[in-house]
Amino acid sequence: MRWLGSVMVFLGFLVLLKEFQPTFLEPLKPYAPYIKDAFWGVTLVAFGFYLMFRKTARRIVLALYILYLLIYLVI
Repeated sequence: MRWLGSVMVFLGFLVLLKEFQPTFLEPLKPYAPYIKDAFWGVTLVAFGFYLMFRKTARRIVLALYILYLLIYLVI
């Protein structure tokens, strides 16, 4: 649960940073439509990899997917 709490705090900081410093995410703006449109594809690929891999690789897939979700939610 602590890990999930840490992710939520980090997401909150990103949202606040977006509000007060919108130029922070400016380099990602050109890629925003691609990030938004690829959501279900990325979700299915991540879920498939999560089911295929073992413990350590699952954590890596989960961490990468959560990073993608953070970018998706903030942009």
